[in-house]
Amino acid sequence: MSAPVLHIKHYYALAPHWQQPMANDLGAELIEEKLLELPKNIGQGGSYFLEIMPGLSLLLADVTFHTPITFTRLATTDHFYLAYYDLSDEISSHIVEGTDHKIGYRSKLGMGFMDSQTESTLIPTLNERYYSLRLFMSKELLISLMGNSKPQNIIEALFDETKNTLFFYSHIDSSTRLLLKELKERSFNDPSFELHAKGTALKILTHLIRRARNFEPIIQKLSSSDTTAILNTSQYLLDNLPLDFPGVTFLAEMAGMSESKYKKLFTKIVKRSPKNFFLEEKLLLAQNLLQSGNFDSIREVALEVGYSKPGYFSEAYKKAFGTLPQEVFIKTTN
Repeated sequence: MSAPVLHIKHYYALAPHWQQPMANDLGAELIEEKLLELPKNIGQGGSYFLEIMPGLSLLLADVTFHTPITFTRLATTDHFYLAYYDLSDEISSHIVEGTDHKIGYRSKLGMGFMDSQTESTLIPTLNERYYSLRLFMSKELLISLMGNSKPQNIIEALFDETKNTLFFYSHIDSSTRLLLKELKERSFNDPSFELHAKGTALKILTHLIRRARNFEPIIQKLSSSDTTAILNTSQYLLDNLPLDFPGVTFLAEMAGMSESKYKKLFTKIVKRSPKNFFLEEKLLLAQNLLQSGNFDSIREVALEVGYSKPGYFSEAYKKAFGTLPQEVFIKTTN
């Protein structure tokens, strides 16, 4: 007989007061409003919360759960933004607006950005290391960091919740991934952990702002149904990378939208057009397969990801990564 699932409902805030109710529900120990240690019957490890500077806080979770558990983060009127970065050893579920996203070190989209008024549920994998960093950022801080990258009226509209929804999923950029991997090797008990974590948070914020400044500003409110529809089609594309691009007409019909609305909302949420997203993900899959050591030839990898002509595959790969497939290919060893 399987163990009953423990359901935890909680909220986040820029200040540390939100932690004690969660600690009570978990039967966990909260130390100095920073370190939350789980009881052994639930899991090994815990979380670390830090206020970095006015308007910026960090939550780092490093846990191996031994009992089934779900965490539902409730919407809050304390308006701020959250950036999620997940480097868990195995893929867990992150359910947002009814859509189940697969997150973890080997997942496709390991980074998410949303406001605190969006409810979400986390279902971590049992008996595997769950490792995730969250940045909590005030609206005022983000506006100040955008600087003069866009006209002031555009920046004001971007952060006006009555006109626009700030929400997107993406890859963890390579610079941030390296920072997280280095932090992941450090224990909460390391005397320099807190200092290192604060420095890492500030560097990750810098990378996030740099990316945000380059995003095309699409000012539009998102309904939960539209968000779910777009994310379902992005998952469909990820599940069918070896096939040909199905076309915007097909995807828009799947989402129940006009083609123009679909393309606009897809670009807003995923930060790439549907076709560019599909082709980039196809080549990222090819990169992983080339380095897996499971294939005898580059032609096999090309066919695996839907390229019938190896020459065309090599050309597309070099355009995407700046190197030819043979420069990274690891052949099967018998």
